[in-house]
Amino acid sequence: MKELNNYVWPSFAGLFILLLLTMGCASGTPLKNMPPIQPSDRLDENTVLDESDPEQFEIPAKSPILIMTKDDIEVAICYWRHYDLNRKYHRGNTVSPFYASEALHQGDKTDVFYVKITNNRPQKILFNVNKCRIEDQGENLYGPLDYDGLVERFGLMSRVAGIPVKNGLAVARRILLEKQIGRLDDGIPAGKSIEGFLPFYQTKLNARELTVMLPIEKAPPPNTTKRFQTIDFSFPFIHSESVRHAQPTPVKY
Repeated sequence: MKELNNYVWPSFAGLFILLLLTMGCASGTPLKNMPPIQPSDRLDENTVLDESDPEQFEIPAKSPILIMTKDDIEVAICYWRHYDLNRKYHRGNTVSPFYASEALHQGDKTDVFYVKITNNRPQKILFNVNKCRIEDQGENLYGPLDYDGLVERFGLMSRVAGIPVKNGLAVARRILLEKQIGRLDDGIPAGKSIEGFLPFYQTKLNARELTVMLPIEKAPPPNTTKRFQTIDFSFPFIHSESVRHAQPTPVKY
């Protein structure tokens, strides 16, 4: 909240979240069926919102997609609710790679995005998931979880062990964005795409405005003295604490 002339004025993000909640209620959509993180309307000229083509991903999107294009590199991203992740991966004798028990501390839970990177350049590009970040309006930073980080998380949940965890980690190796890249130095070749899930540590409950930052390095033309150049792909999202609290309790299907 921002204070101006002794009156309290809601921030832009607060107003936008309130509008979304109002629209959700007016349309009959319960808060528990809404994603706690949604694309913001603060889009620059390089970014578009796509709600019409969820099947542009190998794993169809469950929420609106943001697509940004810079220097012949296209990055598409969408948020996944834990309810949808659990319905897809938390089944039978398999634990979802992103599962979080109610007992887990907020800082050990995850926010999960699906990302597709398409390299339309004549040279390769480099992408390292460990350089990605989320930043909120209070300049708090939330890092990514790679495969090893997900393995460590399972160690925090005493009731999750054995074959279900082994099966869940096998799923993680198939669907994580980082596992679609070979050696980091090999990068993403010209004309190729990679896609998969990218989990981050969960944002604070009072976060309102989020920026998901995915830096990509583009290789210089051959036979030149130029170095790799970093291109910042930053996507604006909003977060609702009310929607977060309304999410269904995790269950196994």
